[in-house]
Amino acid sequence: MTYLGIDFGTTNTVAAVMEAGDALPRVLPLDGASGTVRTALYVERDQTMTIGRAAIQTYRVQNVGRVPRFVKKYIGTIDIELGELLAKGYDLKGGAVIVDVFTDVDADAPGRLLHALKGPLASDYEGTSLFGKQYALEDLIAAFLEQIRIRIGSELGVLPDRAVFGRPVSFANAADQADNDKAQMRLTEAARRAGFREVAFELEPIGAALAFGVGTHVGGAAFVFDFGGGTLDVAVVHIDTHGGQQVLATGGVGIAGDHFDQAIFKRALAPWFGARVHWGPQRLSLPSDLLAALGDWQNIPMLATAQILDFIRDAQRDCDDPPRLFALEQLISKGYGYDVYERVEQCKTALSGEALAIVAYETGAIDIWQPVLRSQFEAYIASERRKIEALVHETLARAGVSAGQIDTVVRTGGSSAIPCFVELLARIFGRDKLVEQNRFTGVASGLAVRARDLGLRA
Repeated sequence: MTYLGIDFGTTNTVAAVMEAGDALPRVLPLDGASGTVRTALYVERDQTMTIGRAAIQTYRVQNVGRVPRFVKKYIGTIDIELGELLAKGYDLKGGAVIVDVFTDVDADAPGRLLHALKGPLASDYEGTSLFGKQYALEDLIAAFLEQIRIRIGSELGVLPDRAVFGRPVSFANAADQADNDKAQMRLTEAARRAGFREVAFELEPIGAALAFGVGTHVGGAAFVFDFGGGTLDVAVVHIDTHGGQQVLATGGVGIAGDHFDQAIFKRALAPWFGARVHWGPQRLSLPSDLLAALGDWQNIPMLATAQILDFIRDAQRDCDDPPRLFALEQLISKGYGYDVYERVEQCKTALSGEALAIVAYETGAIDIWQPVLRSQFEAYIASERRKIEALVHETLARAGVSAGQIDTVVRTGGSSAIPCFVELLARIFGRDKLVEQNRFTGVASGLAVRARDLGLRA
């Protein structure tokens, strides 16, 4: 008998199992020897789909450095109601006018890379059209999970159709419980489309607590701090020495690692791409919506339209720093956004161990060498840190316990290693209480434990 837990994460996805008689869960190698799979889906023009490292590599080979070729595409008509007007002495009557609408499309785009598929689950985002085929968000997630299911099957020798999935306490973009319920239903539907006949859910911080309890047999009151790429989830749990638990309170907020990457880009790297450049006779700044779109790498390829690129080229002719706008043009038009953000993520990770890290990237017109101090990074995310501290205290209050009554603080998730958050927890609870769980695989391990407890065989 095999019990399966799947941590479908914003940045990485992990699967773990417990076999009959096992004392501890086992993380499955699903991307080569790695126990983590990048939550990335690449869809090619012929609808071929790849996931994980292969998706990112295929995207790079097919897209990076390629110059788009734009053609006009008819997308429909709009009705315009014209009022009466006087022009050059002629009294023109108004009325309804039907206007054809066209848009510029990249005729040679070989594929599209999708990342953080979990993020829109609580939003009104329904899906997208990719190379003439309409995909609901559930379809895209199902395509990713279907390949995860196949990889799990190759490890287990049989395709699983039951699993416990993790979910955040509060999904990203969720405004209320109704949004969270909608997100869980959409994830349930995606899992079923991927071939899972029966799914159950467990809160991700509770999964981390289960893995901690079964792995250490340490009892007492625990505060779980599960800080990943998309959300922060916390819980106050009483664990007995046999791994059983009583959940006293949970909390969550849509702040996590991806937001910190965006903060580094906006504050440290945006000037390399024209954020401080002024253009035209009136010495205007770049449009705020253009600069805002650079804050998420997935938006950058969408900026590669003839209209936007023509504007940037025109601005280069009369501005106070043409190389910066040329770099912006290259970033947008040649598919360098993902690689630049990858360097940003590497910088953020390095700052967990060093006081200074460098974002360095050189290709064509882009030549970045940007030092970032840990103190600068902490200043970039100061408001988020205050919100997170408030969440910790609010969750303790709902649990009816004080920080002094917590015996163990369990840290898990990649962002839980960021020093200012380690220090925040040490200041509230005491450094001697902090324990680091397996940062990337702990939640999935606990979900496998929950599957066993539910008797939900894979």
